[in-house]
Amino acid sequence: MLDSIAPLPYEVWRMFFPRLLFCLFLAASLPAASVWGADASASDAPTIHLTLRKAIQLAIENNLAIKVADFNPDIAAARITSELGVFDPSLNLNATHYSLNSNSGETQTGDFGIGIGGTTLYGTDYNIGLANTATRYRQYSTGAQFSLTQPLLRGFGSDVNLASLRIARNNRQISEWEFKQGIINVVTETVFVYNELYSALRNYDAATHSRDLAIELCKEEKARAEIGVKIELDVITAQAEAASREEAVLLAKNNIETNERLLKQLITSDTRTLLQTHVTIEPPPTAAVDQVELENGLREALVERPDYQEALIALQTRHINVVTAHNGTLPRLDLVGSLNLLGLDSSDIADSLRFFDSSTRNPQSWSVGALVSIPLGNRGAKGRLKAARLLDAQALVTLKQLEQTIIVDVANAAGEVATAHQRIDSTNEALELAKESLSAGQKRHEAGSATTFEVLQLQKAMTEAAAAVIRAEADYRKALSEYDRQTGTTLLRNAINIAQ
Repeated sequence: MLDSIAPLPYEVWRMFFPRLLFCLFLAASLPAASVWGADASASDAPTIHLTLRKAIQLAIENNLAIKVADFNPDIAAARITSELGVFDPSLNLNATHYSLNSNSGETQTGDFGIGIGGTTLYGTDYNIGLANTATRYRQYSTGAQFSLTQPLLRGFGSDVNLASLRIARNNRQISEWEFKQGIINVVTETVFVYNELYSALRNYDAATHSRDLAIELCKEEKARAEIGVKIELDVITAQAEAASREEAVLLAKNNIETNERLLKQLITSDTRTLLQTHVTIEPPPTAAVDQVELENGLREALVERPDYQEALIALQTRHINVVTAHNGTLPRLDLVGSLNLLGLDSSDIADSLRFFDSSTRNPQSWSVGALVSIPLGNRGAKGRLKAARLLDAQALVTLKQLEQTIIVDVANAAGEVATAHQRIDSTNEALELAKESLSAGQKRHEAGSATTFEVLQLQKAMTEAAAAVIRAEADYRKALSEYDRQTGTTLLRNAINIAQ
């Protein structure tokens, strides 16, 4: 029997020896033995201790993507102010000096005027002015003028004249919803990365435990081989498996460092200390086990989802554009009126301002008229109206498409929550069974009825079951966070209030 077994150690060595050397090289090249790979430089690095709540708070305060998006509502507010400026009145001043040389001599006069003009929200153009003319002989003539131009068709009404202002206000609402969506995304990503980091820490512990089990078994096999109870093959198999599991430990450690950097990127804006800062975290809060209700989720999504609210506001803007384009197809019919009050010529400027003196009859004049302009063909305005109506119809179809997408997104997210919750139960059960199997296998191995290879396989099965539990619990917490994002309730669930 020994003769038939003798060639096997060589085959095992040929299979495992290169891998063993590689893993030992990696282990020797890295600093030993803490989860964070602590060394002299790491001990001097600043440390941030985080809970999930603290990580979310820091992400909202410091994340550069949010800081960039935070400018947009203020920019939109500035554009509203700009549109309001259309209705600001203007103060107009003018002064002119005239000189005329003729056969009768030189004549010099000067005009001075002051007035206020502007446009109302109904499209009315108004102008109120006062003008004074003076000659070199100190003769003054003063006049007051009131003029109005009121559109009756094209350009009439607040719907047309407030269109740009209303669109600017809509754009501000959209920018606020976009800002909210940005915060929701950052919060969700922070939850994801935080849970991935916590899972990586747990996986590191599981991988380390698995490696330690293999090392312990290797020591036992060596001791038994020395007294002739075990053959060299069992020792080599245990050594090779221990080296293989060391590789898993190194990969798990690298996964920790990767997720730690991702978390630091989310919670800090200081790029200078990004790589040097050390992060420790507490376990995330226990996830809720309540079943999500799809109908409630759909109702919440249609109220809270930023993309849906943006689509509703965009549809309102399309309606405004249709009204404006339709008004542009109308002919122009403007009512024009003016009233002139003339002061008397006088050597005293104060006397020349007596427009309503009952003892004198100052000259007055008024006018009323209409301005009509009918475009022939008017293809430009008609084309704009048709395009506006088509865009309005397109926006409505887009809204319906988004509603359909929301239904699918929320339903899928709810399904992920339910599936992840079921996975927690099944993986925990599998882990308990794997522990029992390993315990039974170890007892059989001690009794000599199980091989080293069988025990190692049982150890691997237990480690894989533990990793499955870790993955299921992380996926459940992430699924809940994704469900909140799809229903638009992330800020509500995390008690986050956005002050604009």
